[in-house]
Amino acid sequence: MSHFRGQFKAQLAALSDRDRRVLRLGALLSVTILLVGSMTTVVVESQATLNRVEKKRLQLADLPAARDRSQRLQRIGSDAALSLEMLVKRITDRHGLSTSVEIQPDSSVRLRAEDASFDAVIECLGDFEATSITVRSASLTSAGSGRVDLNLELYKSTP
Repeated sequence: MSHFRGQFKAQLAALSDRDRRVLRLGALLSVTILLVGSMTTVVVESQATLNRVEKKRLQLADLPAARDRSQRLQRIGSDAALSLEMLVKRITDRHGLSTSVEIQPDSSVRLRAEDASFDAVIECLGDFEATSITVRSASLTSAGSGRVDLNLELYKSTP
């Protein structure tokens, strides 16, 4: 090792002042380029990692809703392929709601219920969402403790 160091010092001493300054400048530029390149790589990789973490965090935040939707779809099963009117009737029957369902000229459905359990209405809305049924308009009026009068206009949206 000391042999190489000695040779290096001898070669350096043999250079002119101008060549030594150019060599120092080249070494300084090389170190600067390496540091800038390293820092750029660290910043870019850190940002990519932060983006991946944020994406995973959003997926985890959506996981309970996705699980709920999946469970609702499993519970509904093959009923999901029914017409909008029949599907709405099956869902409301499943939750014990006594309703009237009318088909509207624009293929939407008007759903009415009186003195319905608020909890059952909420469960129906979850099942509607799971089967891509959208509420176009809604009216809920209190009919007593935990009971509501309900008037919904529903249509089938694309999943």
